[in-house]
Amino acid sequence: MKNNRQAVITELIETYSIGKQEELIALLKERGFKVAQATVSRDLRQMKIVKTPDGEGKFRFVLPVKDPVELYADYAPTFASFIISAEYSMNNVVIKTHNGMANAVAIGLDSVDSDEILGCVAGDDCIIVVTRGEEQSRFVCESIESMVAKAHA
Repeated sequence: MKNNRQAVITELIETYSIGKQEELIALLKERGFKVAQATVSRDLRQMKIVKTPDGEGKFRFVLPVKDPVELYADYAPTFASFIISAEYSMNNVVIKTHNGMANAVAIGLDSVDSDEILGCVAGDDCIIVVTRGEEQSRFVCESIESMVAKAHA
């Protein structure tokens, strides 16, 4: 049942611009699924589905992207608008974001299939990215700084 529901969620998100869980629940019910908000919330978290700006001042659900090049191409302007600064020390990168945006950026970074990043811990406006070593931290930090610079150019 769960796999079928999650497959339908994927299809719905690919087909429609859905910005609220209530909209997703209504579409699932039209497809014959009886779901509670908690179930949909858990599915979205397990599937690593995040919200991103749609370009019209609203947010919509998007599926995770496995290819880091594609992820950065699609999300670079969004990430750049959330990020204030990035610095590294040893095997850690500290990313400062605008209030409330750290979790969204961390989820995006966690969804990248990267050999450099081991994982992220996000607060409200700060992320600690743990990497395999100092060289990887420098690479991640420089990539983020470059992304931010390009978006603001």
